[in-house]
Amino acid sequence: MYVAIYEDLSARIAAGELAAEARLPSEHAIAEQFGVSRMTVRQALDKLVDEGVLLRRRGAGTFVGSERTRYRRQNRLASFGAEIGADDELETQVLQIRAVVPDDQVREELQLRAGAQAVEVRRLRRLPGGPVSLQTSWVPYALASSLPRHGLVGGSLYRTLREEHQVELRWAEQAVSASAADEEAARLLEVPLHAPLLEIRRTAHVETNAPAEYARSLTRPEFPLWMRLQA
Repeated sequence: MYVAIYEDLSARIAAGELAAEARLPSEHAIAEQFGVSRMTVRQALDKLVDEGVLLRRRGAGTFVGSERTRYRRQNRLASFGAEIGADDELETQVLQIRAVVPDDQVREELQLRAGAQAVEVRRLRRLPGGPVSLQTSWVPYALASSLPRHGLVGGSLYRTLREEHQVELRWAEQAVSASAADEEAARLLEVPLHAPLLEIRRTAHVETNAPAEYARSLTRPEFPLWMRLQA
């Protein structure tokens, strides 16, 4: 029954019957409508909240999310499009792909010797509603020396590494923090100068545990991070 409720609410939201920011009826009212328990209703609502379709506001109720609201799910290592569940909608604007001698932090994360080069990939990720994330990645030059010449497959770095360079990323460590938009980030992400952004720094490794990518991303706060923690 919770699937039936989930599908009914999803259809009403997609059709515009429940508009963005609209407040849903109470769990009790929905339970009476479908002749089920509140626990069953909560299962359906929890699924929609997890997908970023609905938002719970403490003391106010449950609301349809805005068109820009979408959770970034991270319970496995995946591309950005897969994390936000929008591979088909996501557009990638490649700002730059070049060989560089990276700064000390990038060099240490990638375990490069002094003076060694990396390929720097800068991208702006967009959904139909506007820009979402500004991402910069570095890959050891020895792993993907042709990237500056051949570019990315479908705008995806992970797909390009896997299909064109036989580099399969297996696990990653990352740090999440808040950041303030500088002039470039504000312009590209279309937010005010010094607006709050979600900053993620990630080092991804191949099966041998060697680092293969270091990335810094700045994401608009309308796309919060969702993680499932298991006891």
